[in-house]
Amino acid sequence: MSMQLVDHGGAMDHGTLLWIGDRDADAFCDAYDFCESHVSQLAYRVDLKTALLRPASAVRTILCCRDNDSAESIELFQTLCRLHTDAKAFLLLGPLCAGARPAPSDLFDVPTITWHQWESFLPGYLRRCGWANQPSAAPESIAVVASSYANASALLSIASSGRASALWCRPDQLATLRHFDEVWWDDSATQGECWDDLMNRLADPDCQHVWISGNVTPKTKFAARQAGVDLVIAKPGDFTLLIDRVAGGSGIRQRRAA
Repeated sequence: MSMQLVDHGGAMDHGTLLWIGDRDADAFCDAYDFCESHVSQLAYRVDLKTALLRPASAVRTILCCRDNDSAESIELFQTLCRLHTDAKAFLLLGPLCAGARPAPSDLFDVPTITWHQWESFLPGYLRRCGWANQPSAAPESIAVVASSYANASALLSIASSGRASALWCRPDQLATLRHFDEVWWDDSATQGECWDDLMNRLADPDCQHVWISGNVTPKTKFAARQAGVDLVIAKPGDFTLLIDRVAGGSGIRQRRAA
């Protein structure tokens, strides 16, 4: 497994996240809710023109939603980036941007995140804007389900980095798993399997489930969520959510609007 922790800008600080674009569309609303509850300061602007007319202060990350493949607004976007010289900018791409040529990353010259993979890559950018709401309690036990120890090793390293006890479980041993707080599924154990069948093999399925996969699509993510998977992470990608999940934390800071 290729493991990557994306740290956009070094140590965590408490700058502003500038969100530009739709926050209510199905493709973006979950990501917006996540940002709203995790950053220390959030500035929402409906479009690029508004972001320029009403500049936010202390901007450290610029998130610009793109709901289609139109090349419009590149000049406005570049002007905004010049206005906030200390900020890292990226695009959150909606479904209609799939397969766009030239790619939005080339047109705008910034990184892009597809709407259905925001959980895997967005948290790294939020480190620049505070991490205001970590889980209140870290898990005490984690089972990593993978076809081999080699496939499980990276996840075991993360799972055991906190106070949790972690063990590797092969898919044919699922019936032996009992009383674990979380089960982390590597895609080597889920490939070609039906999620309902996997869950039915567990003696104690009533726990938190995380799926780490190199095949995260809207369809596969929906199937996993329907079966009871709480978090879907793409690999290779940013494992910030997994690391913070293990670390836990009790401090919740109040988010500010800008």
